[in-house]
Amino acid sequence: MDKNLIEEVKGNNEAAFTTIYNQYHAKLYYYFLNKTRSEAISADLVQTTFLKCWKYRNHLNPDIALSHQIFRIAKTTLIDLLRQKAKEKLLSLDEYAAADNIPEAPPVSRSFVEEVRVTLNKIPPQRGKIMQLRLKGWTNQEIAEQLGISKRTVENQLNKAIKEIRSLISTDIAIWILLYGYYTGWIA
Repeated sequence: MDKNLIEEVKGNNEAAFTTIYNQYHAKLYYYFLNKTRSEAISADLVQTTFLKCWKYRNHLNPDIALSHQIFRIAKTTLIDLLRQKAKEKLLSLDEYAAADNIPEAPPVSRSFVEEVRVTLNKIPPQRGKIMQLRLKGWTNQEIAEQLGISKRTVENQLNKAIKEIRSLISTDIAIWILLYGYYTGWIA
């Protein structure tokens, strides 16, 4: 049945596509709701998934289960959203510096600076090296090439480093101090 349905959709049959929509709409909605915990975002992701499915209908493979293909599209749609949200939250240090918005270092005690240094020494050496290169403005791809590892490994190691630093340093401003200190050379 999937083969015929896929072939019909590939032939621009909107009724066949409506059948797919009716068959998978609720399943996709609950899949996204489980991942995002947001009804509005889930509804948007379902619509985006079906838009992509229709747009790329000629790429559907009749020899692969339709459910597998629909959920693969759904997964990439979710990943696209997460990447977009991550980019919106990040401001590269180069952009920040170019805007001449780097404020003076806030007053901190020597014990706080020492706490930051001790924390950095607790991070595994390669993770610390990756973090240091990223803070110096290197792209994840450049770091990967320099260290002979994948870009995905660089991203994972950066995420782990930030989580470790947050768990080890007791104040909310610690991450800002760390980034500022590395970027300006204040913390070696």
